[in-house]
Amino acid sequence: MPTLTVPQMRERFPTLATSTYLVSHSMGAPPLGARAALDAYWSAWAAEGSEAWEAWLPEIAELADNLGRIFGAPPGSTSLAPNVSLLQAAIGSALDFGGDRRGVVIEALQFPTVTYVWDAWRRFGAQIVEVPSDDGRTMSTDRLCEAITEHTAAVVLSHAAYVSGSVIDVVAIGNRCHEMGAIFVLDAYQTTGIYPYDVSQLPVDIVVGGSHKWLCGGPGCGFIYVRPGLRDSLAPAVTGWMAHADPFAFEPAPIRLATSAHRWNTGTPTVPGYFAARAGHDTILEIGLETIRAHNLRLTDKLIEGAQTRGFSVPTPLEHERRTGWIGLDFPGADRATAALIERRVFVDYRPGCGIRVSPHFYTSDDEIETFFRVLDEVRRYA
Repeated sequence: MPTLTVPQMRERFPTLATSTYLVSHSMGAPPLGARAALDAYWSAWAAEGSEAWEAWLPEIAELADNLGRIFGAPPGSTSLAPNVSLLQAAIGSALDFGGDRRGVVIEALQFPTVTYVWDAWRRFGAQIVEVPSDDGRTMSTDRLCEAITEHTAAVVLSHAAYVSGSVIDVVAIGNRCHEMGAIFVLDAYQTTGIYPYDVSQLPVDIVVGGSHKWLCGGPGCGFIYVRPGLRDSLAPAVTGWMAHADPFAFEPAPIRLATSAHRWNTGTPTVPGYFAARAGHDTILEIGLETIRAHNLRLTDKLIEGAQTRGFSVPTPLEHERRTGWIGLDFPGADRATAALIERRVFVDYRPGCGIRVSPHFYTSDDEIETFFRVLDEVRRYA
């Protein structure tokens, strides 16, 4: 019998009082602390005007280090950005595609924004190698490793597939990257805040992600971790004045890049997006990822049981270690059922080939899982 886990911090998330919120894999529920942070941002702007930067910039650096604690990053190794698309472009701009190492290995199950960015680097000499999926849900470790050769400059993979929640073998792939001399870029947007990982214990070079899913931080706060021993060897060309070693010196080009993680900054930072995310990050740290994961696994097991009892297809991996934090439930008419659920304020989403995606988080109760199935049975009955 699994140990009973309990929902936590529900009082900090007012949306939970008026809905059944099971869509944290797409957008985490907003914490009250985010509203307080935005109010404080406006108050500082109103009171101090341009002098507010004196407090804002150190706070952004501290916020980045605080976020890095969630995945084991040492202080000074994490920087913030508005989104992962910008960060992926910056990574590409730091690579040299003029020599023998021109290959970039990506995967067929990657979120489209990543493929758009890397496909654009073809015009600058990159040779994009897209590894197919055998089943449309998972990526073969063997096939990925076989694609990584002495001509590979970088390997850019999702920690978990957005279409199935299937997690890749980071250790095996990372070891292959380092054996071949390739940089391993892990996109952990789908896992950060729900699936524990520690960058200090994994063979990863760069990790990117964002805050609006499991981290409950809202849109506008992406992040990049770069392994400290690699940082100074990469000089991104996608840059801006905030990447300068002394931005307020206003020196002419060429840029003198910061010797810290801030060399990955670009232009003027999106301060409100960063500050709004802090409350979600703090909540994750306060509860602890191991506790969050245990609660999520118990409730996702309950979702799988309910789906299988009803004869639904479950395209998500069943094994705990092979999946992130959500479960797919598919059946004929799942798209229409999703719309009907949302009308009744049972928040989930739908993806073709995956069905209804349902994600319990640390604030989800057993009663809400039961509510989901009760309402789902009702809308299917009257569909």
